[in-house]
Amino acid sequence: MNKKGFTLIELLAIIVILAVIALITTPVITDTIANVRKNGDKQSAIEYIKSIETKLSEAALEYPNIIIGDSINATTDAATRKWPCTQCSATNEVDIDFKGTAPQKASLEYKDGKILGKLKYVNYCGKTDDNGNIIEIPKDTSDSADKTFCGF
Repeated sequence: MNKKGFTLIELLAIIVILAVIALITTPVITDTIANVRKNGDKQSAIEYIKSIETKLSEAALEYPNIIIGDSINATTDAATRKWPCTQCSATNEVDIDFKGTAPQKASLEYKDGKILGKLKYVNYCGKTDDNGNIIEIPKDTSDSADKTFCGF
């Protein structure tokens, strides 16, 4: 008798091989997705800082008597889209034109022409260094203020 097909042992061997491949690739894919989300939020933080710097520079050119306010200290998306200033508009605020994701929480100040402070996103928490560049706040930081701010 001529039978065509696979034996039960052959089918089980194929299923075991596929299961091993799935176990190996799942963590790699999960880590890749997490890194993409974190890097996306980091890019949003960088663009957000650049948008603030650009808007404050434009306002300073448009309003010669402008006094740029101290800071944004906000926890809502709407609040992080405005920067306080005096003699810069009817509302004494500069609207930050930003199409990306605004931070969940921001504690920023304007000092010597640079934006300094901390930003929290869903997948990323960063702060600016002395040059105004965004750097990550590591999860295992010993600074309790950073832990509290970022919720780690």
